[in-house]
Amino acid sequence: MELLYEKVLDDLLVNQEKLTKTERVKVFVTLSNYIFPKTKSVRDQFTIKQLKEIEKQGLMDRDPDPTK
Repeated sequence: MELLYEKVLDDLLVNQEKLTKTERVKVFVTLSNYIFPKTKSVRDQFTIKQLKEIEKQGLMDRDPDPTK
């Protein structure tokens, strides 16, 4: 299935002068989603540690202190 999908996209790219502007935009969006799939952001270890420290604090201490 993936190979067929790639062949269709290749054909559309080669013959793009035959496409309307709307069809070209659709091909571009499709290619963008294919090349750069949407993924969830990954938190680094530093951020995870910071979040754990905030959770350990009391309810009143969770607001950031502007004097620090």
